[in-house]
Amino acid sequence: MSFIRVALLALLCQKGTHSKAINSFAGPYTLYTERFYMCELNRSFPAWGWHFRTTRFNPYKPREIQLLTGNLTVSQPMDDSSWGKIVMDVWAHDQWKENSFVFEFKNKGCTNLKQNIPSFYEHAFKKRETKASCIIRPGVYELNDAPVKWEYPNLPIMPYGRYRLKMKAGNTDPYCCFMVDVRVIPKVD
Repeated sequence: MSFIRVALLALLCQKGTHSKAINSFAGPYTLYTERFYMCELNRSFPAWGWHFRTTRFNPYKPREIQLLTGNLTVSQPMDDSSWGKIVMDVWAHDQWKENSFVFEFKNKGCTNLKQNIPSFYEHAFKKRETKASCIIRPGVYELNDAPVKWEYPNLPIMPYGRYRLKMKAGNTDPYCCFMVDVRVIPKVD
C-alpha cells in the first residue's frame, strides 16, 4: 500500500506539465502590410492619393523590417484642425467582419498621425516639417526603400489575425480615404 502512495505522490508532485501551450488570441504583436490601395470617396477626384508597395514579409525572419516604396500625393494641407478615423475589419469565416475596431480622432489629425504611426511619419513627412506646428503641406512625398516599422505605441496589444484598415481624414468633408491589408502575428522576443 505504501508503494502505491509513493508512486501516486511522485506523479502528482512533478514540476513540469506534459502538454502543449495554449495559443493566445491576443498580445504583443508584429504587424506587416500586404497591400495598399485607395477606397472610393463620393467625389470624382480625391484630394490625397497614394501608391505604395512593401517588401514581402519573411516569416523565418520576423524581426526584419519591411521596406516601403512609392509616393503620397497631397493636394490639400492637413493640420491639427483636421479629423481622422480608422476602421479595422477582421477576416473571419471566409469574409470580412466590418467595423471590428473603430478609432476616431475628432481633432489634432496631424499630431495623432505623428504620435500613432511614428515611423511612417518620420520617413514620409519629417523632412518638410516645421518646428512650430504640425502641418502636412501639399506636394508629392516619395519614399524609396524606407525601412518603416509598423509599430503603434498607443496600441500595445492586439488580437492576432488578418485585417483591412480603412483610414479617412478631412476637415468638414473627407479629403482622403486609404486602405491597407495587414496581418497581426505574435511578437518574437
